[in-house]
Amino acid sequence: MTASFGQPVTSRRRWIFFLIYAGYVVSLLGVGYRAYLWLVYSVAPADLSNKIDPYRLHYPELYTRNILQSSRSPDELQVLLLGGSVAEQVGDALSAALTQQLNRPVRVHNAAVSAHTTRDSLNKLQWLCEQGAGFDLIVIYHGINEVRMNCIPDDAFRDDYAHCQWYRSFDRLKRHRTLSMGNVAVDTLDRTIGLGPPDIDAFEYGAEIKTGPAFHSNLEQMIAMAHEHQTPVVLMTFATYWVDNYSREAMEAGTLGYARGQYGLATELWGAPENVHRGVNVHNEQVVAVARKHPEELFVDMASALTDLSLFSDVCHLSPAGIDRFVEILSSQLATDWKFPTETTASEEK
Repeated sequence: MTASFGQPVTSRRRWIFFLIYAGYVVSLLGVGYRAYLWLVYSVAPADLSNKIDPYRLHYPELYTRNILQSSRSPDELQVLLLGGSVAEQVGDALSAALTQQLNRPVRVHNAAVSAHTTRDSLNKLQWLCEQGAGFDLIVIYHGINEVRMNCIPDDAFRDDYAHCQWYRSFDRLKRHRTLSMGNVAVDTLDRTIGLGPPDIDAFEYGAEIKTGPAFHSNLEQMIAMAHEHQTPVVLMTFATYWVDNYSREAMEAGTLGYARGQYGLATELWGAPENVHRGVNVHNEQVVAVARKHPEELFVDMASALTDLSLFSDVCHLSPAGIDRFVEILSSQLATDWKFPTETTASEEK
């Protein structure tokens, strides 16, 4: 009787242990999944709805820099700055220079962020327009980050940059607005190119500049949005400085003559140098073409204006002297050409 009685007890204990262990593993996986959603997608652990704001996730600067919520005085001119890291560099100085040149308070809402392309600026402007944000002027400065989008085989390239995981993820989240394990798995396992520096193995694909039409289209769409709100736009060619004896080793050793500055990046962070040069030229051609199509918009040929090595800390980023020169050129031209609202008109509109 003892042996026959003990067997079921042992089996029962084994099953109880198995169920407890299984529950522990499931709980651990659940906690890990919630932690992953919190860290990667900013979904609060207690929010079981898994709802997500793709704009807050991809473009937190729209929120953290108070571009929409900031208080605005009636006589203050509101300028939206869109671009990548070079545009981001000049935001504060541009605000001060415009205030001095126009003899009027000017606030520059700096929505420019490192690595962002015209596609990002288009997404941001669309959201700001949908939220009812109003600006007196929109300044757009792009040209080099888009070059990275070329580092992919021709048959994989997409004009909406859906061949880049950053944009594919944004578009997917924008459509669904709710995370599922399937969406998370797709994002995690996605093997498209990233937004940052391309792999050296992909440099060869960047020899063909495929981004020209997309760059052109994104600018056109931003101008169309601005027109709907009667907001003038500033288009600028993108300034670069190419040294004849460039090499990555010399760049990293600091022997090429570039000035000191916030950045000092090797050109290979955008692709093979010769392809980057060609890509920027193609994009500048598109800026000029769009500007000619829209003579009502303001145009600044910054590429022709910034031609001194001392103004650059690498192929495109600006030294302190370069920032000063950039904002001097832009603010001086705006003081001459921008028909900005009078204080009375601005007060009535706001």
